[in-house]
Amino acid sequence: MKTSKGGFTLFEILLIFALSASITAFGAISLARLQALFQVRSAADEIKSRVQYGRDLAIANKDAQSYSLTLVGSSVKLLSSGQTISQYQVPVGIVMAPTSLTWSFTPTTGAIASCTTCTLDLSFRGVTESIIVQANGLVN
Repeated sequence: MKTSKGGFTLFEILLIFALSASITAFGAISLARLQALFQVRSAADEIKSRVQYGRDLAIANKDAQSYSLTLVGSSVKLLSSGQTISQYQVPVGIVMAPTSLTWSFTPTTGAIASCTTCTLDLSFRGVTESIIVQANGLVN
């Protein structure tokens, strides 16, 4: 009578290790892309909130101030008559196009006088998010 010993062959163990490594690598790649997506969307949301705040202040315009949003380098500033009232530093690695801009809000209407559709693109690790501001100052 032949008796068999329990256990796994070397081939079975290597196969399990290869499958585990493949699943782990796929998960790590997916996680890195998801992290990039969250970083870009978070930065876009911060900038959108400053655009909306500037528009709201221009519409209210109780103090007869002028309001504008500027982008220089990686700093987004909301200005009131040239003075910074809100600032956001875009995280390192996020690339913006265009690299500089100034959007001025029209008093009472909140419209942006300098363009019909203003666009700012943010990208990081292959993920791109666009901020589109209509001529009336509304953010999409």
